[in-house]
Amino acid sequence: MSNIKALFDGKRITVMGLGLLGRGLGDTLFLIRSGARVTVTDLKTEQELAESVKKLQGLPCTLKFGGHDPADFTDADMVLRNADVPRSSEFLRIAAANGVPVEMDESLFCKNFRGTVVGITGTRGKTTTTVLVHRILQAAGHRAFLSGNLLGCATLPLLEQAGPQDIVVLELSSWQLQGFHDARISPHASIFTNVYPDHLNRYSSMDEYIADKKAVYLYQRDGDFCLFNREQPECAAMADEAPAGRRFFSVSDVPSQWNIRLPGRHNLENIAAAIGLARLMGVPDEVIRPAVESFNGVEHRLQWLGKKEGIVFVNDSTSTTPAAGLAALEALSGRSILLIAGGSHKNLDLVPFAKAAAERCKRIALLEGTATDALHEGLAASGAADKIVGRFDAMAPAVDALLSHARPGDVMLLSPACASFGMFRNEYHRGETFMALVRDILGSP
Repeated sequence: MSNIKALFDGKRITVMGLGLLGRGLGDTLFLIRSGARVTVTDLKTEQELAESVKKLQGLPCTLKFGGHDPADFTDADMVLRNADVPRSSEFLRIAAANGVPVEMDESLFCKNFRGTVVGITGTRGKTTTTVLVHRILQAAGHRAFLSGNLLGCATLPLLEQAGPQDIVVLELSSWQLQGFHDARISPHASIFTNVYPDHLNRYSSMDEYIADKKAVYLYQRDGDFCLFNREQPECAAMADEAPAGRRFFSVSDVPSQWNIRLPGRHNLENIAAAIGLARLMGVPDEVIRPAVESFNGVEHRLQWLGKKEGIVFVNDSTSTTPAAGLAALEALSGRSILLIAGGSHKNLDLVPFAKAAAERCKRIALLEGTATDALHEGLAASGAADKIVGRFDAMAPAVDALLSHARPGDVMLLSPACASFGMFRNEYHRGETFMALVRDILGSP
């Protein structure tokens, strides 16, 4: 702890973005413990952030909500920027103009951590792959920690726990990887799961989005490696510019005799990526296999919730893109699907998802949002207007409407293919809302 205190003790640090997912809170608590003079500032109101604010009450920090004060970006030794803060923020420009360094959680951690970092990025499959890699490394006897773009996981506090012999496995979003570009560092071992259109409500183009992702491998050195998805040409092509060499994973890497619990080809790709990385890190198949075969997946990702009167309920709330929605429909191919979809726009093409939903779903309930008009039009154009049971401004009536059409053998699937903002705080809140309703239906606590 003494070395950590030397990094932050007495420093004036502005935490830009407390957020709702717990990472900003975790970083703030760590900086306070490390002796920093912390100011937390967020555009959201104190009421919107009440759950996190309550945990900071009585602690030696300054809290400012509902806007930013330029003075907090000039009279500071460092700004710690939340990944949700766009790089174009005028307040980041103010900090730069005044010589105040701007850091991000994961990259700042990696600059100061002396152990091994595993980084996993991609459009889809990041969380599943990250959690499985962590499980395998632990099964192999490594002291491994899990963090990054995961609910409630702040990475900086791991400086208090993880040592030079340990491994930290990070899920990394495109925004988090901006900090790696700034620091010109990459994880020692990494995976690029795939690349699909996403976040085009915040990026000007796919090229800009992919450019951020590339930090997962661009600054690797001899002895490092990145695994690319051989199944997807766009991803595989990136291996040509990887300084640590070309390495790939493919579904054919998953032994056919292994008992895989996760549905869908996309999950086979995730498993193949985890197997490939583990093998390169020296883990034998006799350790990898039981870890893979016992893996049931991650909450909110094609999560099987239970069955009542022959009707199965599946929570895929982290389906925030059309590609994710398509993967869910493919994974449940041949089943009679009652689909809940719709939500906020990310400027992505919903037509392929609408066509697939029109073909494969028995009934469809639409959640209101900025993308729902386009999805509704796509479904109607594909001949599925009569399958739409309604448009709803809450989850409960959508579930009830589909239940009235449900028969034994049906699967009620929440896979929105859209972002959650507007009706819900985030995709996790959306999934938790669905899960609570399903628990009531199942009669489980």
